[in-house]
Amino acid sequence: MRVLILSSNNGGGHNAVAEALREVFEAHGDTCRVEDCLSFISEDVSEAVAKSHNFMYRHAPKLFDSGYRHTVRHPKTFMEKHNGRRLLALGRKNLGRAIEAGSFDTVICTHVFGSLMLTDAMRKYDLRVHTGVVETDYTATPGTHAGGLDWHFIPSADLVQGLIALGVDERKIVPCGIPVRDGFYAKGDRLAAKRALGLDPDCRHLLVMGGSMGAGPVPELVSALVKEMDERCAVSIVCGTNRSLKDTLTAIYSGDDRVRVYGYVDTVPTLMDASELLLTKPGGITVTEAAVKRLPMVLVNTVAGCEACNLDFFVRAGGAVTAGTPQTLAHLALAVIRDPAWQSEMSAALEPIARANDREIVWRTMQRG
Repeated sequence: MRVLILSSNNGGGHNAVAEALREVFEAHGDTCRVEDCLSFISEDVSEAVAKSHNFMYRHAPKLFDSGYRHTVRHPKTFMEKHNGRRLLALGRKNLGRAIEAGSFDTVICTHVFGSLMLTDAMRKYDLRVHTGVVETDYTATPGTHAGGLDWHFIPSADLVQGLIALGVDERKIVPCGIPVRDGFYAKGDRLAAKRALGLDPDCRHLLVMGGSMGAGPVPELVSALVKEMDERCAVSIVCGTNRSLKDTLTAIYSGDDRVRVYGYVDTVPTLMDASELLLTKPGGITVTEAAVKRLPMVLVNTVAGCEACNLDFFVRAGGAVTAGTPQTLAHLALAVIRDPAWQSEMSAALEPIARANDREIVWRTMQRG
């Protein structure tokens, strides 16, 4: 197969899923290319959308939640002839040309923007390709019903009825989990991972993440943790692309051997292997990576919207817990990390989710056409 994977730069998760898909298709000998769907409108539009999305995530989460809820209440936002859909349609010509020039026979989208643009391009230019969209949150993404693609790959069978209610043909719905990269499917030895990171193998290791953009009340969480945790506990904070957050935390905790601060890293699988617990906002990719690792979670409801659905899914499953303020979240995290039996219960609750996660399903389905 010659596969075009359409991602979107508004959030790192869609790109992470695109790379996970690239891995599995290329492992089978297929040719793959990953493109930002918004770049087919223009690079300026792509950059503007990414910057506005990042700003809202970091600084105006209530505004992001409000916008998300608006699209849930007004599904016509994504229908043909609506202004939002018309904007996406501006990229259909360039997308159509790219599909034809690359001789792609398969196109997979990791964002609803790409699925709608692809739908319009196929109709306009009579493109004959196999198509699919991969959901990256544990809910039916607003607008997913408005596309016309062959397959809908979803994180859990629990979401099937929700998609059917939106009008998606049940025969097109394929539960497969959210695809993650190779390093997350292998469960590493915890003691070996701690040694590889230079951690005391006997310490209790708590991993704190704010997603690819370092969002959420991370400084407040870390401050509350450091006040309560003892010398046998270590905390690692991954700040992603948020350089300001990394610089701030590094300046505060440079003299504290219990605290390690990272920027954007490619060692998250090892960090998870070395951890007894993850404290994070519930981005769809991060919680899936942790679930595949059977790593218990304390979840921070930072931006609500689709992430509130992710939080609810994992709390209901028993693989995560949550609380309100940074102080109560920190207290809860330290309670869990001091209780191996509690951790074991949460890990066991993640087991069926991890077993059901199989990105090979995407490859097999698209191979059938």
